[in-house]
Amino acid sequence: MRRAGTDEGNVFLSTVQPSSGERWVAILFTAMASGIFLAIAPFAKLKVGEAWAFIPVYQSGLLVIDLITAIILFTQSVILGSAAILVLAGGYLFTALMTVPHTLSFPRLFAPGGLIGAGPQTTAWLYIIWRLGFPIALIVYTLLRDAVPMRRAGLAVLVTCAVVIVVVIGATVLATWGHVLLPAIMAGDSYTPLLPIAISFVLTFNLASALVLWRQPPHSALDVWLLVVMVTRLFDIALAALLNGSRFDLGFYAGRIFGLIAASILLVVLLVETAALYARLARSFERERHDRERELRELQAELIHVSRLSELGQMVSALAHEVNQPLAAVGSYVSGGLRLLHAGDLAKVGDALEKASGQVARASQTIQRLRQFVKKDESDRSAEDVRETIEEAAALALLGPEGRRVRLDMQFAADTPLVLIDKVRVQQVLLNLIRNAVEAMHDCERRELTIRSLLKDGMVEISVGDTGPGLSADVRNRLFQPFVTTKATGMGVGLSICRSIVEAQGGRLWLADGPGAAFHFTLPAAETAGA
Repeated sequence: MRRAGTDEGNVFLSTVQPSSGERWVAILFTAMASGIFLAIAPFAKLKVGEAWAFIPVYQSGLLVIDLITAIILFTQSVILGSAAILVLAGGYLFTALMTVPHTLSFPRLFAPGGLIGAGPQTTAWLYIIWRLGFPIALIVYTLLRDAVPMRRAGLAVLVTCAVVIVVVIGATVLATWGHVLLPAIMAGDSYTPLLPIAISFVLTFNLASALVLWRQPPHSALDVWLLVVMVTRLFDIALAALLNGSRFDLGFYAGRIFGLIAASILLVVLLVETAALYARLARSFERERHDRERELRELQAELIHVSRLSELGQMVSALAHEVNQPLAAVGSYVSGGLRLLHAGDLAKVGDALEKASGQVARASQTIQRLRQFVKKDESDRSAEDVRETIEEAAALALLGPEGRRVRLDMQFAADTPLVLIDKVRVQQVLLNLIRNAVEAMHDCERRELTIRSLLKDGMVEISVGDTGPGLSADVRNRLFQPFVTTKATGMGVGLSICRSIVEAQGGRLWLADGPGAAFHFTLPAAETAGA
């Protein structure tokens, strides 16, 4: 029935246009209330017995309902900075607080003549003042709907509450201590001829406030429901104080039930609107969370790709050296083969061409490994050999003169099973860890790199250790956070990406204690993952 708002101001009843469904619900509710009113009106003076418990229950219900409605409206007035909503909230606060002196003054409820110094006319005059307060607030609300937003809404709420409390106290004092100055409208539980005149004025004033609101379009959804409230209040006043003959007749009870319904209408609509708002917010947060996760995954993929390209830039010179060697050898073998061919020594020509072919294969393998590394697309996970995966990554990472200065020690457990991984991603981790180790040992006399693998608790654990200077405690604590690096030109995303890759494979990555740096990570064994 509601529409999703486009901003903060378009999620409240007072700031959206009523939907056709809301209009029809309001019309049907008004028609049903009118039918019930017309059916009860002829029997309004029918005596049905005195049920004294009905009065405090009814008054307590009004107090709670109007007070909750006032609190919700005060909150909206602060959010929107609306003086009109503030006045309307004050009207509901007035009707809530007026139930207190009206209940305490009711004759024979708590005391023969009522409490708080009430006289025989106190309760009736409090009822009239009570029924005049809300239509006054409604008229002011209508006139202030287009007012400039308030600047100090919180202070305005406090002032409004204070004014309402003062008015309620003043009305109570007037109807108790000054009740002798007021015209007599009650004769015991029956009405004097003056009461219908006073009630007719109250009815007319309530009707006039509804007409003022009706004649001030455009109407918000809040306006539509306020009109329904006012129509129901008119039925309340007519049955409880005009068409009936005295207290405790059918009109007395029916009118107050209409009054309870009138008080509940806006609260129910506000609660439904609040629930719908929370539902929209929950859906919005969920969509935002999914969008953020998707953006983070895309960013991670981009960072992985950037990291590969950065590593690629560092290996270009080493790659040129590694490829030039077999190409130069190929050139030599081909030149020698041509000389042998011209000399007629065909037996040795085949040997030279076979050696040239081997060098071409060597260059091709080097380029192929680099090509797979740079490739951005993700492949599916498959069962891979740990030794082959590590050896290929180490061969690529140790390209160039810097890598040849490092003594490599690889130790593989005999019972190491296949691992279920994305081979290219895991080689990205190995290459990053190995190159970090090589750079860390740049100024060390002892340059030893140890790579081990073993089976532990159904996972294959791989470690990459070096004999470098190690890492400080401060760096260790923040090592896997993005943009933390000890390199002068480093980006600080390599280890963070490595951890994400390992965790995506189903393992974990950590730094072990030691004199140098020893990184360990686990990968799921293919047999365990398959099971």
